[in-house]
Amino acid sequence: MAALPQDVPEFLKDAFWQEYSRWCGFGAELDGPLGRVAAATRSDPALLRLAWHCYWRVFLSPEPCPPGDWPEPVAQLGDDAGLFYVLIALAFVPLMQQRHREWKFPEEVTRQTAQQVSRYCQDTYRRGNQGRTGIYLGQLGWLRHYTRERYVRLGRLEYWLGPNPYHLEVYRHRGSRQVVALAPDGTHFAADGTIYRDAKDYREGEGWTTAITRDDTSVSGFLVDPNGRGTRQRVVLPLADWACTLQHGDHCLMLHIPSGGAMTPEACRQSLTEAASFFSRHFPRELPLAVVCTSWIFSPQLLEIFPPEANLCQFQRNLFLFPVASAPWDGLWFVFLKHGPINLDTAPAETSLQRGVLDYLRRGHRWRLAGMFYLLDDVPAFGSEPYRSQWPPPIF
Repeated sequence: MAALPQDVPEFLKDAFWQEYSRWCGFGAELDGPLGRVAAATRSDPALLRLAWHCYWRVFLSPEPCPPGDWPEPVAQLGDDAGLFYVLIALAFVPLMQQRHREWKFPEEVTRQTAQQVSRYCQDTYRRGNQGRTGIYLGQLGWLRHYTRERYVRLGRLEYWLGPNPYHLEVYRHRGSRQVVALAPDGTHFAADGTIYRDAKDYREGEGWTTAITRDDTSVSGFLVDPNGRGTRQRVVLPLADWACTLQHGDHCLMLHIPSGGAMTPEACRQSLTEAASFFSRHFPRELPLAVVCTSWIFSPQLLEIFPPEANLCQFQRNLFLFPVASAPWDGLWFVFLKHGPINLDTAPAETSLQRGVLDYLRRGHRWRLAGMFYLLDDVPAFGSEPYRSQWPPPIF
């Protein structure tokens, strides 16, 4: 509150939201509702302070402190209540513009990236709120990344440059160019090669624990299956033959998959190609080595739910998947728009994705997240399943 402007906060002024709603992909159909909400917020001291408090938490706080399960102000705004947080979301645009200008990003890329707000509203919030327009607070909080990270949408996919957060080690054979990954040191796998987030979920005596050892001439560890499982196979890699091509802390592109548009293999390949060129051009001293991500989209179970020609399945088969610690419902918010356990009898089954996941869970399976990496050196090979086609490694 000490930072609250004496005048009306800029993002509540009509000229502001009128300009940036267009940047975010909204048309004139929202002008009336947004104008009503902005006027009501400006005139209500409690709403104005709540709006500023939310804006400060998302965009100005030195440390991330996104809003939690805050209510929408239905009593004050009625059916327009969802737009209260949309007004705050629009405020990310000038903050992102400033960063992009500093990094000399093309305006076209900035405009494309700004479209994410309308995607959140139209593709996600409307689906869970009977067609009303608004934004979920978790996705509003995510917009902070766009204002601070080197974060852009390039074609179908989004990326931001940063240090690799994962601890598995990736090696490439100097001759054959084959790629293998070693599980992080000290990882405890269940018997099926997966990882539980809660240690209580492991059966007593189940599974195995990995270790990585190295000396001047070799590195030894447990192989990861690119289909998304850990293995008990321990290998020794002579460093004269194998070069470490990805490890924790290396420059990488964190991947985010926005809604909007089919994820065809062609669209994904084009985006990856553009990303490799874009970031090497703008940050030549921090050349990214790979694209990395953890998501429900990389859950290997999708290959059991959908036919092999489905876009998500084709995308997965071209990546190197690896297991990550997860609880049974992790990631399913994006499918059902509900946190926590899913009631299999009452959960929505309106889409083929929802029906497929529900059927899978009703058959007694457990849902899991997974991680992925894709080495940028391999972008020309996207479409040939470069990692799965080399599995199992023929040299061991």
